[in-house]
Amino acid sequence: MKNPFLSYLDDGKTEYLTPLCSLNKAVLKKVPIYGIDDSVDGKTFREIFSTQLVIDEIKSVASDYHIDISDYEDYMLPRLLDKALVSQDVKYNSMANRIAEKFGDRLGLLLLALKKGEQENRDARLDWEDIHWRYLRELDTVIFVGGLASSMLGRRFKERIQHIFDLANEKPYNIMLFDNGTYVGVMGCAQLMKDNTTSLVFDFGHTNLKRCVISKGVGEIRGFNAFDSVKSKYVGSVKDNEDAWEEALKLHKHLVKTIIDTYKQCCNDYQLSKEIIISIANYNAGGVLNAERGGYAKLTQLSNDYAKLLNEDLSGMLHKEVKVRLVHDGTANALYFNEVENSICISLGTAFGVGFTDIHM
Repeated sequence: MKNPFLSYLDDGKTEYLTPLCSLNKAVLKKVPIYGIDDSVDGKTFREIFSTQLVIDEIKSVASDYHIDISDYEDYMLPRLLDKALVSQDVKYNSMANRIAEKFGDRLGLLLLALKKGEQENRDARLDWEDIHWRYLRELDTVIFVGGLASSMLGRRFKERIQHIFDLANEKPYNIMLFDNGTYVGVMGCAQLMKDNTTSLVFDFGHTNLKRCVISKGVGEIRGFNAFDSVKSKYVGSVKDNEDAWEEALKLHKHLVKTIIDTYKQCCNDYQLSKEIIISIANYNAGGVLNAERGGYAKLTQLSNDYAKLLNEDLSGMLHKEVKVRLVHDGTANALYFNEVENSICISLGTAFGVGFTDIHM
């Protein structure tokens, strides 16, 4: 079945994703099984599952069990939860299992809602037509990536998803987990490299800017070197247009500096191609970013074609021709799994990120 979530550039061949594919604004207007977690009734998918919700739950449940987590920063708590699932400490283990079961059940309910496609949930998602629901129902595999999908926590989620589908007597999706997801977006972008080249590849997220230099032989990666990540800056939401332009300029300068510094760090050791590939947390078509979604949307204040702006600025500063290719981050993740047929790749993070493995770029 042709993927109805994919759009095409003017060449009629190059595919890209738009916000139409987002799961975050889907609404669980009808819970597919009541009695599991009825608190999710009527909420958007983003209000039901996210890293921040898991973190908030850890804080709450830790208090119930009189567990002191004051030494842990928020970003460390999901890792603590993962370790607690195999802890011999009864309190830690009980806390972790309670939370893993709750959010695993929620994932199960959300996937079951997509699988069943009941009319109440269809009516709550006005931009999806029958063909979109049919495509989601007929998918074979759901690939989970991201910190929450790794190690024991991901395995517990998988068990609970299976349990939910068993209760509904519904055939489940095949759930694939990917433990080491740190550079999955970068490695997905590497699939777009030309054979026998070496290129800078970046992953611009809302937390960190990952930096790598990758060498590709004939159809396979022959060299991978990751540099220390750079902290993301100026990616917060801005409503005032004047402030947005100023923040966009700061963000642009930060990104350009990161790319220039990385180039200088490795140019003496590698024969770099002119192509720089960047996974970015924003929908984009041919280098044109989406102006309405995410912390990188403000960059449209500077140019309608942000890839072109990067080309010009970087080429001038490096005194050599540079060609930047921007890739939607969910798509970058999915590209890594392009051999898995009839599947969707979902990243579990700040919100649900989505990519499809059948995309052609």
